[in-house]
Amino acid sequence: MVIESHFWREDIARYVKAFRPVKHPPRWSERLVVNFEKDVTMALFMVRRLAEAGRFSTKFKNHRAEIFRCAFNGKPHRLIYKDISELYELGIEQPIAKDAIFVCNQFIHANFTYAIRGEDRNWNGLYTSSDFEKRKWIYRIPLSEILKILELAVVDSPSRMRWRYDDQAEDWIVETD
Repeated sequence: MVIESHFWREDIARYVKAFRPVKHPPRWSERLVVNFEKDVTMALFMVRRLAEAGRFSTKFKNHRAEIFRCAFNGKPHRLIYKDISELYELGIEQPIAKDAIFVCNQFIHANFTYAIRGEDRNWNGLYTSSDFEKRKWIYRIPLSEILKILELAVVDSPSRMRWRYDDQAEDWIVETD
């Protein structure tokens, strides 16, 4: 099914506006945190959906987000959301560059998500790890990198699109410029 990306991009643009820092952010509440984490996940799901529909150019596909990872400490235990400082080496971050779809997938397949606020009470980023990565790494993804992905998703469109059937994959492949 072909999707009309204009309406999806309008919603993503609203998320961009909502995620930007403000002069007087609201005080912490559990509802505020949960809604922020949920909204980031929804926005990135929308980005991945557009990507799967071939609605981005190579510029988007080549975009690399500068994120950070911390190693799992390897101790056997039950992974619990509130225990990330016990589960991962948060003091030892490794900077890495990952494509936008990798970032989207970390939230879509998240085992947990943990929002981070800065000293000014604005959102600063999120910790997350997918079911596939949880026993290897936790990722700290700065909000500035999430905003870059979302902003690019709002404005990026391919100028050419080609569909071809791949017999080996038994599926249609969307190729863009």
